[in-house]
Amino acid sequence: MSPVRFWDLLTEAERAELVGSGHSRRFHRGERVFSEAEDDGSTAVIASGKCRVVAHGEDGVGTYLALRGEGDIIGEMAAIRGGPRSATVTVVSPLVMAHVFAKATFHRLLAARPALTAHLLVVMIERLREADQCQADLAVASTELRFNRLLLRLARAEGVHTRDGVEIAGVTQLDLAGWCGISRESVGRHVRRLQSNGVLAAGRSRGRLVVRDLEALRHGTLLTPS
Repeated sequence: MSPVRFWDLLTEAERAELVGSGHSRRFHRGERVFSEAEDDGSTAVIASGKCRVVAHGEDGVGTYLALRGEGDIIGEMAAIRGGPRSATVTVVSPLVMAHVFAKATFHRLLAARPALTAHLLVVMIERLREADQCQADLAVASTELRFNRLLLRLARAEGVHTRDGVEIAGVTQLDLAGWCGISRESVGRHVRRLQSNGVLAAGRSRGRLVVRDLEALRHGTLLTPS
């Protein structure tokens, strides 16, 4: 999740106006808040819960962009620039509550309160910095390092602590391959390697990984790229 959250930048008056201008919606795990290619232009601020943001290329391969949570704004790019959305936002927590704003309402708010535009700019600059850093990491990393870093990112952002370890749900090997730019065969090899080292729990079920040793995984992200 972004370290700079839109809601945290707002004054109490700005928060009150936002809540009064939008409508509250509830989304359940697996439900899409926004989908790529749709053109409604609405925007939302997450009040509680977590959402995964993934973009797909023309070949259908997905790229993991971010996890957004409480206080984060989503859908703002489509609202500002117009046209189809460039990413899909899916709920990964049991429930997400969000304040949703129609495109015209959001534009009216930005025009009436210039400070909101300034807050939005701060968030967008931080997100560009995040994206640039992720791209730089992928450019110089071996497949092993890419996989370790993605897994650590997912564990920290989406992981649920259980008695078996940190569980990452709703992720397939095909997802992992696309998100870190490696083959599905490489993903399988890296999963087996981490299982043999005790970092991942053995006997992985479809769409579920359990990180047993988060510190060892973190150490694996510090390996010298090859």
